[in-house]
Amino acid sequence: MQFLIVNGNIVAKEEANFKSFLWNDPILISQKAWFGFGGIPLLNENIENLQQQLNSFGADLPPLFLNFRELFRLCKRLLNKNKFYRSGHLLFQFSITKQQVNFMVAAENYNGFNFPLIEHGFLVNISSAKKYSLQLYNNLRCHNSRFWEAVKKELRETPFHNSIICNQFGFVSEAIAANLFFVKDGVLITPALESGCYEDVLRNIVLEQAAKMQIKILESAEIKPDLLLVLDEAFLVSEACGVEWILGIENKRFVRSVLIELHEKINHYLKEKVKNQQRSQG
Repeated sequence: MQFLIVNGNIVAKEEANFKSFLWNDPILISQKAWFGFGGIPLLNENIENLQQQLNSFGADLPPLFLNFRELFRLCKRLLNKNKFYRSGHLLFQFSITKQQVNFMVAAENYNGFNFPLIEHGFLVNISSAKKYSLQLYNNLRCHNSRFWEAVKKELRETPFHNSIICNQFGFVSEAIAANLFFVKDGVLITPALESGCYEDVLRNIVLEQAAKMQIKILESAEIKPDLLLVLDEAFLVSEACGVEWILGIENKRFVRSVLIELHEKINHYLKEKVKNQQRSQG
């Protein structure tokens, strides 16, 4: 990456000055938005989510983020200047102090065209850490990031890629920076928001596309860890990492059943979003 956006201006990476981002004990917020198919399909959803995150700290989004057309144009220009033409992520970062809100937009490029699918599978464990389900703003990334970093420490020098997190009542809530989805006897099961789970931008999209596949859906705030031992399939979803198949939870192993078709549906949805974006921008 050679160029990035700093406070509304595209600048060369080596010329960027981040001193103002670090002074006065700032609150830092960051979020990734996927780009691909010639657009940024979930840009509007990310703006709304970022607005909630900044508002939760008593701050407002910078004026650029209230002008969707101009923000979209600037982000597309950033991608073109970096020669990022396939797919990847935009990284939005905000530094909040009492005096001001500084922001930066960076980008990373991928070789593929589709929304990421990690289908080789990985192992996860059940974390010993517990999440308080009644905490205000549980659904927002910025209010979970430090907790997730603490949970990640358990994974060091283990074969596990991620952790399943339960709440104070012992019910399954989320994974590190991702929403959990399970399949049992043809039913798609996911922790309800009442479990205290984080709500990724993609969560509702997954549920909508599963419903179109005529899959029965169960959102529950009382998923017991024992259920994990009798599942047929399990996977994680987040805009930052894509759709990730869980090969196993500790000693339990799974197959893939609905994951591939669901991923295809998500890709089709994102393609249509880009087409609508292009029509509105034209």
